[in-house]
Amino acid sequence: MGELINLEAILESSSQIMSIEQILIILFFSIILSGILCTTYKFSNTTLTYNKKFNITLAMMTFLSTVFMIIIKTNLMLSVGMLGALSIVRFRTNIKDTRDAGYIFWALCIGITSATGNYFMGVISSVIMCVFMLVTSKESKNSEALLLVVRGQNTDIKLIQDIVNEAKGINKIKAKNILRDSFELVYELKVAKDEDNKIIESLRSLDGIDSVNILAPNTEVM
Repeated sequence: MGELINLEAILESSSQIMSIEQILIILFFSIILSGILCTTYKFSNTTLTYNKKFNITLAMMTFLSTVFMIIIKTNLMLSVGMLGALSIVRFRTNIKDTRDAGYIFWALCIGITSATGNYFMGVISSVIMCVFMLVTSKESKNSEALLLVVRGQNTDIKLIQDIVNEAKGINKIKAKNILRDSFELVYELKVAKDEDNKIIESLRSLDGIDSVNILAPNTEVM
């Protein structure tokens, strides 16, 4: 019984009383950094890979993690019960882009640095992450993986291959379906901007081509 009383006394003494001004400053700082996070996520993705709902979720996670840390600082006894309740919750959300996991940890770091008053660390780490993500995403934007699907009949397949090889970039055959009176070819392309339009025009000029489609894999319908 005495040990329990001592534990409660330690927890109460470790708790910090925060004024309304301090809480508002922490929340304001967290919102500013979450704006940097959400803006970075938007501009580091293309219109095909950008997920508006996930971006909103990142802002929510930043704000809520800040609130959780404020509660932990102001009342450690309450935080023990809160963390115990959260530990039984399991989230089963599939992440299509592996970078999204990094954005989740970034949101949590903003909440922790804001609530603990490590403003300098929060700003420096957010600026570094922002620059890093924008720089590394530039290459993927310029050379996105596309799927080229060519369908037709009575056409020399070698001519199609020559047209694809002339494009500036990398191409790889993914599927080749040859039937008695028709065929279907599927290529994976990583070409420079506007090169896909040149490929389409060149292929459509061939006799016997029924359709030429270029698809962006792993797209999400909003």
